[in-house]
Amino acid sequence: MKSLSKFALVGLLALSPMVAANLSGAVAAGRPESPGNSESAHENAGSENSNGNGNGTGNGSVASKAGGGNAAHASEQGLAHASDKSMVGKVRAYAALDAAVESGELQQAVTDAQTDFDDAYPDFDDLTEEEQAEALDSPEGQALAAAQAALDEAVGDRDAALAAITKSDDPAVKAYIDALLAD
Repeated sequence: MKSLSKFALVGLLALSPMVAANLSGAVAAGRPESPGNSESAHENAGSENSNGNGNGTGNGSVASKAGGGNAAHASEQGLAHASDKSMVGKVRAYAALDAAVESGELQQAVTDAQTDFDDAYPDFDDLTEEEQAEALDSPEGQALAAAQAALDEAVGDRDAALAAITKSDDPAVKAYIDALLAD
């Protein structure tokens, strides 16, 4: 399970009290103190895996596609104090949302709600349509729907936040930005 960094938790607190409450115990490690700069992005742009013009398959191409996501190089303090409208602030919002999704707590809530629903209605598939509708309207059914909606919303918000900072929906770009945030 992925652990939350300190700056991701700060962003979570600002973004969603409900998500933050669910994740309050999930912080396992902090981000090391380091000055933010784009030096490593420039080093990656000239890596041996890139052909130098941004069309290679190495980090240079990925760093180019990451666009504003390269602001993930900012220091922990820079991330914590950035304006929500700045690129660093947008990266912080993405990091917090990604941490919420990747923590597994939202998925676990869905799994737990599904187990409760299955325990309450073990023969759900054999019920009539009317009985199924009643089961779905039960407290267990409503809890399952709410847990799934929370997960879906978090994934959608995370994906929208990623789209706001990057030029690409390439999974390698997400991995690149996530690696920068993990430094």
